[in-house]
Amino acid sequence: MIDTSKKYWTGDCAADIDEWLRLYVPNETLDIKPVACRACGGGGFLLRLDRDEGVIQVECTACGAKKILLDGEDYRAHARLRLRKCPVCKSCKEYNLRVGFARRENGSVKWVYIGNRCTGCGTLGSWLDWKVSYEPTDEMERNI
Repeated sequence: MIDTSKKYWTGDCAADIDEWLRLYVPNETLDIKPVACRACGGGGFLLRLDRDEGVIQVECTACGAKKILLDGEDYRAHARLRLRKCPVCKSCKEYNLRVGFARRENGSVKWVYIGNRCTGCGTLGSWLDWKVSYEPTDEMERNI
């Protein structure tokens, strides 16, 4: 359940990211997908990202597996990936993640929203979102 009584909203679990994303993007119907480690099924990640390039790399805190999400490999050459820690508790570097897809009328993705929850303090947020200006988007969607 989301706690809205503080300056920064917090959630008790990863599933709260879904509700937060729907509030963050109120005028869109979002198709929200959880991010889980393909190697071990873990749900806690260190995040390295470049906001300008729209590249996000996750590293599973359970097994150490790393992965570039979505279409980030296409833009990685110019990216300067930086490890992110929670701006609220200032110590935790582990997040739960969800990806929200806003779609065009034909079903392809027009906008991507990365929702996150700090596993330390529960703060909900979005480190990254971007517009998708190409089609088809099937391959990108499978790369979560």
